[in-house]
Amino acid sequence: MLKKTPEKTSKDTQAEQLNAVLMSFIHDIKNSLLVSLSGLDSLYDAVDNLLPEQKNSFNQIQYELRRINNSLIQLLSLYKMETQLFSIQADQYNCYDFLDELIISNKPLNKQTSFSFKLDCDQDIEWFFDRDLIATIINSTINNSIRYTHSEIILTAKINDNNFLEICIEDDGDGFPEKMFTHPENLETVINMKSGSTGLGLYFAEKIANIHQNGEKEGTIFIDNQSQIGGGRFTLFLP
Repeated sequence: MLKKTPEKTSKDTQAEQLNAVLMSFIHDIKNSLLVSLSGLDSLYDAVDNLLPEQKNSFNQIQYELRRINNSLIQLLSLYKMETQLFSIQADQYNCYDFLDELIISNKPLNKQTSFSFKLDCDQDIEWFFDRDLIATIINSTINNSIRYTHSEIILTAKINDNNFLEICIEDDGDGFPEKMFTHPENLETVINMKSGSTGLGLYFAEKIANIHQNGEKEGTIFIDNQSQIGGGRFTLFLP
């Protein structure tokens, strides 16, 4: 006997409406943050003779705004995935140009700090992926590395032996804490509101990597503390 599909209750409808309103607010806040970031960059360039502590304040505000913006983008994407409003928009991109643009976009964070960026990628590598989604993953990872690195962040990209595009972000900080070495789907084991670690970045990265598929292959992520410069290493694999 066929089972009847449960009808929506008024509470279900109200919850859906509330979710839609919340997502609309998040979208508006995200757009406002982008305008604020652009204005902050212009203001920084226009102001001369800032004291060191004032420059540090600019950098800290910029860092926090970027971090909030990345988190909002992740939340919006996850919501769309859960409500079937999401579709991947993959196209072919030159990996060197793509990563170089991301480094340039994060350069303002590097104006008054002692660390440097290094890019190691063959300029001829071309690959299919959703540019905006992968950029969000890498920007979020760079933003996190900026918080913990001592002097250097390295971005590398290559085609590995299993014919995956392998993108690594490495730093020379203190590495990932042990609690982070859990599968991103086990999100509740990573959440720590006191330390500010919600695990959202890893959870989002895993979900986005998974929807990049080629035949039976699907993307994934991996983190470890085997960075070539002694800190944490985040690796994204795209089929």
